[in-house]
Amino acid sequence: MRREAELINLKNKGFMTKAEVTEFRGEFAIAVQQLEKEFGVNISLGTIRYDVNGLSAKMKAEKGEKIVRATKNDFQIGDIVGINHKKVKPNDEFEVIKINAKNVKLRGDYGLMSVSPGLLIKK
Repeated sequence: MRREAELINLKNKGFMTKAEVTEFRGEFAIAVQQLEKEFGVNISLGTIRYDVNGLSAKMKAEKGEKIVRATKNDFQIGDIVGINHKKVKPNDEFEVIKINAKNVKLRGDYGLMSVSPGLLIKK
């Protein structure tokens, strides 16, 4: 009972809720679009951490073309793909053998591996 009262007290003192953080992310994306056009950069906001005092996040601005992250729906079994990662050579090729809920299973010269679809590049 005391713990519940403390939580209610925190919310009344300005404790940020998940809904407020989600709303902030949406408003931030709208505000950043103008900066992206003006300076020719892609701005991404990382994971937002929040507590009683406010929120913090890592922001990254990169020059160049906008990178569109692939989803698992962009791939089919049998597709030949590459992996956009610093530890994988850019011209290595892999075959999609299974599409799971959160990642894609690949077969390549190094055996089987599961990779997030956001790292895959269609070849």
